[in-house]
Amino acid sequence: MARNNNLKSPTTTRSRFIVVILMLVSIAYARGAGNQHESSEKANESGPPAQVCSRDNKYCVHMIPTPGHPDECTLRVSASGTTLVEFPTMGYLLDAFFSPDNKYVAINNRRANAGDYLWVISLRNGQAIKMPDDVAEDLGKKEAGTIAGDHWSDQSMPEILALCPTCTRDDLRHSFLFSTGWKSSGELKVVEEFEFSKGWIAANNVCRITGTSLSVAEQKVAKESRPSELVRRAWTWSPFHPE
Repeated sequence: MARNNNLKSPTTTRSRFIVVILMLVSIAYARGAGNQHESSEKANESGPPAQVCSRDNKYCVHMIPTPGHPDECTLRVSASGTTLVEFPTMGYLLDAFFSPDNKYVAINNRRANAGDYLWVISLRNGQAIKMPDDVAEDLGKKEAGTIAGDHWSDQSMPEILALCPTCTRDDLRHSFLFSTGWKSSGELKVVEEFEFSKGWIAANNVCRITGTSLSVAEQKVAKESRPSELVRRAWTWSPFHPE
């Protein structure tokens, strides 16, 4: 019986099928790599905001660079387009959280690779209820740089030592103080984040505003597997000053 040469063997058909699959996979991989590169470029285009406003646009926080001094800035809070208060600062703006009743604004101001980033300002009279500790000391208002209650000070927190006995002041690499928003109109969520040689620990506080002071009302200390999103932003973004 004559053999039909037009019939392909199963082995040949399977080989060609595999080649086609490999080509499709290569094309998909190339497209995926291109999309990933494009996403990375878009992410790198973002930077610190120069201004953040309340939902009703009545109140705004501005970071205004000082001409000729790229790391010196003025932190301005405005109400209905009029300056409410200004403070000298440095670095750039990370976040601004307006309280639900628009009485206060909490501001994360990245001033160095680590440290106290937190401002809490009354939107009624512009008074700084809390300012970064180094600013408070420079302005002769040391009490405005502190938070009353049980939190990290010159002595190691017992709650931290219970989780990590070697996590003492001598072992501390970096520390950060910042806000993550409001729990209620008079209660602010404040995080103290610490990097030790053996990892990260965060003290998650709820701080209550009473009159003109801020104090710790609740606290939970926990180990973290990595730095927070805010710390990553603080380390990734460079100071941004529009021309």
